[in-house]
Amino acid sequence: MTRADARFVAVAILSGVAISYMSDFRIFLATSAIITAVIARSLGFLYVDTRMVSLCQMSLAGVGGWTVGWLTLNTGVPVEMALLLGGVVAVPVGVVVGLPALRLRGVDFAVVTLGFAAAIQVAVFNRGFPGTRTNFTVPRPSAAVSEVRFLWLALVVAVLLELGLRLLRRRSVGIRWALVGKSERATAAAGHSVVVAKLTAFAASAFVAGTAGGLLAIQIGRLSARQLEPFDSLVVFALTAMAGSASALGAALAGVLSSWMPELLRLLGWSQDIGPMIFAVGAAQVLSQGGSGIAGQWLALAARFGRRRPERQPDRPDIGHCPPPSVRMSGLMVEDLAVDYGSVRAVDGVSAEVRPGEVVGLIGPNGAGKSSLVDAVTGYVPVSGGWVGLGRDPLMGMPAHRRIRSGLARTFQRERTPTNLAVGQFLAVAGRNRTSVSQRDWLLALFDLPAPVTAIAQLDSAERRRLELVAAFSSAPSVALVDEPAAGLTDEESGRLGSALRAVTEEWGVGILLIEHDLRLVRQVCQSLIVLDRGVVIAAGPTQQALADPRVMASYLGVEGESP
Repeated sequence: MTRADARFVAVAILSGVAISYMSDFRIFLATSAIITAVIARSLGFLYVDTRMVSLCQMSLAGVGGWTVGWLTLNTGVPVEMALLLGGVVAVPVGVVVGLPALRLRGVDFAVVTLGFAAAIQVAVFNRGFPGTRTNFTVPRPSAAVSEVRFLWLALVVAVLLELGLRLLRRRSVGIRWALVGKSERATAAAGHSVVVAKLTAFAASAFVAGTAGGLLAIQIGRLSARQLEPFDSLVVFALTAMAGSASALGAALAGVLSSWMPELLRLLGWSQDIGPMIFAVGAAQVLSQGGSGIAGQWLALAARFGRRRPERQPDRPDIGHCPPPSVRMSGLMVEDLAVDYGSVRAVDGVSAEVRPGEVVGLIGPNGAGKSSLVDAVTGYVPVSGGWVGLGRDPLMGMPAHRRIRSGLARTFQRERTPTNLAVGQFLAVAGRNRTSVSQRDWLLALFDLPAPVTAIAQLDSAERRRLELVAAFSSAPSVALVDEPAAGLTDEESGRLGSALRAVTEEWGVGILLIEHDLRLVRQVCQSLIVLDRGVVIAAGPTQQALADPRVMASYLGVEGESP
């Protein structure tokens, strides 16, 4: 348990003690707030980590509540066990809901989840919950019959769920959620399945929501369809966005607003419809500005007072040598590769070889097919012909994440690091434990990056680009395909980057296919070049020889004359 976890538990206990001295009615409202907070948290982490919007959280809660009611009515299972099983049963339902996320994004996916909420409302909830006809109510546990004791039960369950989520988010499975939220392509480039990452996130979200629904069923005795309408899921989403339920503080705020807003409106003599309108306006304001909600603003303000400067790694003169990872290095072989986008041939019969410890440059004018070639080699786009392999092992037919696990690594033109992670967390999931701590620290020092505990959000854009390089090399690849790492750098910074790249190839024997427009860097690090124009290789060979080719000067510079 971290210090932050301990503080969270302490605050929860103190809050429970304070609420225990209130009247039964206020304790009931506080318990309702806790349950709503748990539902909001199930949506908050899903949205913030994976950027997937679910508009069916109340339906998933209803699945948990329906399960608790059915088990206690028909099987005699203790209500405590039924509560756990309510969360478990919601998991496969959540996975089914998450399946469209493998193809759909953004608003399209949100609409599908809202459609699921409407479907389960008609197919299940409108037919009545277990015990409706017999007037059966779900019994409370014998140790939590009174309002104050049930408050503590709900609080304990909420704390355990929050601690479980925090633990998952610190582990590889949760870090992958953050990678997916930042970039699905970067997730595959780290060697992880986007499908698995998305579905595990939905499974965790469904378990939390289903458990909260079980608590709700126990609290009020029996659920009804009117409490779980699709509109209620929309209200929960608005609350989550406005309050900022990416954190426990935001979830708690969402719970308080949901439970106490109706009471406030009742005391003022105003319509209860005003509450959802306020939540909707607040959510629209937050989402339109890309903010993190009320709680996110509070936490950001508090963080300003405790922010420290990133701790730097030792200076480069003290870096020294580093033994390579214990992996077999193989060369990259590309033979007669072709890529078509409809009727346009982006890559036409390209062959290339990158041997271990060699840096091969890939240059050409914009639109020459360089990125398409890298995408085809790493499995991001289908090929129309040709062959790709590492050594004698073919990579054809493999999805991107399996090619990465086979020994490739790649970076992208645009920076794709998740800012809600620390440097060490990102490297751990990107490296997949293929390098040691000392090797990781050597890479950080080599590329002039701060200590692993530093938050990525504290790094500037150039440092994040270098961090992506470290992440690629920390997976101990045979060949790394590096896309324009010197973009935006000064000549001095580009020179230091080139020295670091050469050090990795010399120390570890990693082969590099370097896409770059900076010809100074190309001359500094590349032993050979491949020059593309309109998807065709127009020159290949030793660097100076390729640059001196008249076709390269005509294509790359648009003129004939001196070597570029």
